[in-house]
Amino acid sequence: MTVVRNHAKVVAVWDEGNLMRGVRLGPLSPYSAGQSLKIFHRGVSAQFALATAHGPERAPELLLRRGGGVADGLIDELAPGSKIEFEGPDGPGFPLVHARGQDVLLVAAGSGISAIRAVVETLLDDRAAYGRIALFYGQEHACEFAYASGRAAWAAADVAITLCLHGDDRDWSGARGFVQDAIIMAGPGVRPERAVAYLCGMPGMISGVREALSPLGLATDRTYLNF
Repeated sequence: MTVVRNHAKVVAVWDEGNLMRGVRLGPLSPYSAGQSLKIFHRGVSAQFALATAHGPERAPELLLRRGGGVADGLIDELAPGSKIEFEGPDGPGFPLVHARGQDVLLVAAGSGISAIRAVVETLLDDRAAYGRIALFYGQEHACEFAYASGRAAWAAADVAITLCLHGDDRDWSGARGFVQDAIIMAGPGVRPERAVAYLCGMPGMISGVREALSPLGLATDRTYLNF
């Protein structure tokens, strides 16, 4: 089967903290929270999660992490009016059907916040359909956290947010350690017996969070990934 490559117009670019770059695109075909685009750049490609929930009043966005590879090339070259070449949306996305009527725990590390942001927006579009919502989001340094303005709106919609720092920033007064450490220290912020969890980050984070949640009563088979 031939896979069709498409092109999307870049509408806006901006920094999200010191580490990442936000990119807003023109309209895409419908997609689900947790799906991604395969972006092509100068003969190589990489997958980037869509960072917004799909909807008529939202433009699709990506979050590019500085640090090498395709992302750095895109960050250097993308500007309003330019175009990206892509395939997708790809992947199953998060199975959010399991969240309805439940408490929801969201856990993200690094650029994994992009896919989790799409989940938050999807849940808040129908906030009354869910119980407690808690988000644990980890970065190495305080200057690296993305979506500062968005997080204020999430908190106003009754999303409990814990920012976790595993670097050595001396002035940081919030949670320290990796996200699983913060969950163990403070509790998950949801009722484990009636909760589901959605996780996005490196494999070590995912396994660490699952190990932390299981003794608290939130079994691995109620923790979901987007692939």
